[in-house]
Parts: sequence; C-alpha cells; structure tokens
Amino acid sequence: MYDMWKSKRFFRLMKKLLLVIITITLVENAFALSGSRKNIEYQTCYTASVNDGASKSFAKAYCSCFVNDIDGKYTDKQLDALVDRGMDYMMSQIRPIAKKCYDKTS
Repeated sequence: MYDMWKSKRFFRLMKKLLLVIITITLVENAFALSGSRKNIEYQTCYTASVNDGASKSFAKAYCSCFVNDIDGKYTDKQLDALVDRGMDYMMSQIRPIAKKCYDKTS
C-alpha cells in the first residue's frame, strides 16, 4: 500500500514538474526573436555602427546588448509591426534600449 501511494505521489509530482517546464518554455518564447531575425538585427546594427565610425569591439558589445534586449521584449511579428508604423515611431520605441546599451558599453 505504501509503495502504491508513493508511486502515485511520484507520478503526480512528475506531471506537475512537466507542466512547470512546459509553461516556462512557452513563457520564455513569448517574447523572443527567431534566430534568423536576431542575426539580421545584429548584422544590421554592427554594419551601421562600424560604418558610422564605431570600433569593431564597441559595435560587437553594443549590438549584442541591443539584440539581446529587443529579443527579450519583442517577437518577430511585434518588431515587424514597429517597422510598419514608420521610422519615427520605431525609433521612439527602441531608443531607450539603444541608450541603455550605449551607456553600458561606453
């Protein structure tokens, strides 16, 4: 009897643990860019920064920070919606992230 209770309890615990893992995975990906989008945003940022006179080491640190921050805040679809609303609107939304990363890497 005790072994049966123990296995049922273990089974319930495992079900709960699995549910927690699935929930965490879904929540983590709720605001995440796809790998290809992260790469595009990083390359665009890096190229623009170097072309504007930033050192390669600064551009690498700044763009890594920037892409990681927008990855935690936007999905591909949400970022596309920002772009669709125009450059001024998009810049107003991402400027705080850009400033934070600039200050962090300067």
